Amino acid sequence: MLGPKSPSTRSLLVSSREQWRPAATRRQHSSFSERLYQKLTAQPLPFAFDYIYPQQSFLLDRTFSGFLPQPDAPLDALPSINKPSCLPPGHHLVYFPPQVPLSQLLPDGTDILHYPGYPFTRRLWAGGTVRFPATRDLLLDGRRAVCIETIRDVLVKGQTGEEKVTVRVERRIGTVQEGENYGKIRDRIWKEEEADPGHSSIIEHRNLVFMREKTPEQLTGARANHGQASRTIKSPTGSLFRHQLTPTRALLFRFSALTFNAHSIHLDQMYTRETEGYSDLLVHGPLTLVLLLAALGKHIDDLGSVIKEITYRNIAPLFVGEQMTICGKPKAGNHKGAWDVWIEGKDGGLAVRGTVQCDLL
Repeated sequence: MLGPKSPSTRSLLVSSREQWRPAATRRQHSSFSERLYQKLTAQPLPFAFDYIYPQQSFLLDRTFSGFLPQPDAPLDALPSINKPSCLPPGHHLVYFPPQVPLSQLLPDGTDILHYPGYPFTRRLWAGGTVRFPATRDLLLDGRRAVCIETIRDVLVKGQTGEEKVTVRVERRIGTVQEGENYGKIRDRIWKEEEADPGHSSIIEHRNLVFMREKTPEQLTGARANHGQASRTIKSPTGSLFRHQLTPTRALLFRFSALTFNAHSIHLDQMYTRETEGYSDLLVHGPLTLVLLLAALGKHIDDLGSVIKEITYRNIAPLFVGEQMTICGKPKAGNHKGAWDVWIEGKDGGLAVRGTVQCDLL
């Protein structure tokens, strides 16, 4: 439905490490990368339609009650389409759920839409970008909107047998009219050039990393390290705001429900430990994104600014029941309206890091 992408837009698929491999091995690995790229970018992804009623956004705010600073509006203020507000940054994640039947879910609860195929059975959310070229066009008034997904790129890195596949997914969200022709919708909103927003209100890129199943030896080693201090990356200093919270199982469940996310690493402790080798349930990558946007958004409201873009990367896992700290500060140097934002894990190490661009209203 979306059509294939131009090969000229592709990133280099062979890592610098692989360039030192024997030529025959490089050709074999490059051929594998090419096959995956052709397979995933050629398959059309369905349009997802939704109505931007305030209830989903309201439920997300209610879910964050007690975890984030309270909004100015009282918690008992029920949503209404008569006096609609704008869709808050990041709240698009609770709209346009994956529209696949249960039969198209993989054993770990994820869907098949971006799956590169066996043996890459483990998936992690590595980060991405979100742009808001016209976010104020999305009001919580029940209007109809579309999310157009496409796979922009596929990258394979690592030695043969230890490869990781990164699937770069683009999602473009914009308002549509009832009965509007699919072709016209696509022409207005989706563009070949990524920099061209078209009529999109929100443009999101997700980097999904797929990995092989862990070997019994790897799982044994991972379990042996549970509870031990891990190597950490030092966090930035000089934060202008810091907000601490401890994610609970209820928080993870509610976010999974609101985003229609059945991934077992957020819901099934036994699966997470026995199959993935982690000590406990993992906090969702998109949940950390919404928390960063919400914490910064609350801070810059008084400055009369709005968030226009965020680029972020998940560096280390965050776990249920372990304290995390959301931080931010204006970016150093001559970067007008830019902020550094990050999340620290329980030991103070860097878990998520991002850069946000803000504009005045």
